[in-house]
Amino acid sequence: MIVKLLKRLILILMILQKTFSLQECVNNTKNLRLKRDNTEGKRYLVFPQGSNVQLIYCMTIGTYAKPQGVFTMGITAGLAWELPHHKTVPYRKPAEVYHRRSRRELYKKIELMFNTRGKDGKACVLKALCQAGKRKSSEVGNAIFMKEILHSLFTLPNGSYHIDPKTEYEYAHESTEDCNKIYPTCSSIF
Repeated sequence: MIVKLLKRLILILMILQKTFSLQECVNNTKNLRLKRDNTEGKRYLVFPQGSNVQLIYCMTIGTYAKPQGVFTMGITAGLAWELPHHKTVPYRKPAEVYHRRSRRELYKKIELMFNTRGKDGKACVLKALCQAGKRKSSEVGNAIFMKEILHSLFTLPNGSYHIDPKTEYEYAHESTEDCNKIYPTCSSIF
């Protein structure tokens, strides 16, 4: 009888001990989650160093030669942007300032692309910015695909910031004069 009573007592103690240790484990897990949620803050998407995103536009045109399909002509334009490999932001300024600066780098590359094709790259980019700035909001979304892509590339974010002085790109985008008269050395790219 005493042996049975001891067995029951040991069994009850074991169950109580497991219950308390399980409760302690659950509490510790909750505390760790709360601590992790409070300390992590923002999460960042980072890539291996040297990774980039490329935008490539290729247009291939078949010629009228015999036999057909033997000769083709192609035009290719490509741009590349480096992806972030650190979790810190290079500029501690408003996002619009960062986007304006990255657009300026893009415009310089587009100028170079036009220059290699024998056009006045600077005038073409400034004319495109001028035309994009004059486009009415009712016209957006009603043109052909390439015109909409070009419009989105040459539309600058609104606002002005004293920490980021305006450049000739912003002045061209905000111009109220006739774009064809200001930049006559470039035919329309839209």
